[in-house]
Amino acid sequence: MTGSPTSFWVEVLAEKDWPRLRDIRLSALRDFPEGFLASHDREVAYGEEHWREEFSRGEWNIVLADDLAVGLLGVTRLPDMSSQECYLEYLWVAPWVRRRGVASLLLRRVLDRLRESGVRTVWLYILDGNDRARRLYQRFGFQSTNQRQPLPDHPAGNEEKMRLQLF
Repeated sequence: MTGSPTSFWVEVLAEKDWPRLRDIRLSALRDFPEGFLASHDREVAYGEEHWREEFSRGEWNIVLADDLAVGLLGVTRLPDMSSQECYLEYLWVAPWVRRRGVASLLLRRVLDRLRESGVRTVWLYILDGNDRARRLYQRFGFQSTNQRQPLPDHPAGNEEKMRLQLF
């Protein structure tokens, strides 16, 4: 991509937008495969039904720059979670717009919307070694829960659970 986008904005995808979700997730996996628990080879084989099912887990937020999707953040819930809590997952920003506040913009908009909807607790897992993301989350008030889980099949080895209290 050449040139600089003039503005960024956040959009919540609808189920009919499943091709956009697929495309940006595949871009993220090509760009930063070690940053996720998924793989490009596995997800590229998923069909429409799988991508539509992702919307039953939660909502998918993208950042657009001049009509190009350049950022992604999921808000998901486990089946037994209350409406007052959720997980954030799959934060990614395209390399050509990094260090321009895109991740902060996306996180701020999503957290503001969650707060307004009555969510009290936001959880996420962060892979060991992803220090840039950890610093971003800490700037927004996320704190370690000191809960870790091993990831035997992932190069990071472990992930840590973090929490943000919105109220």
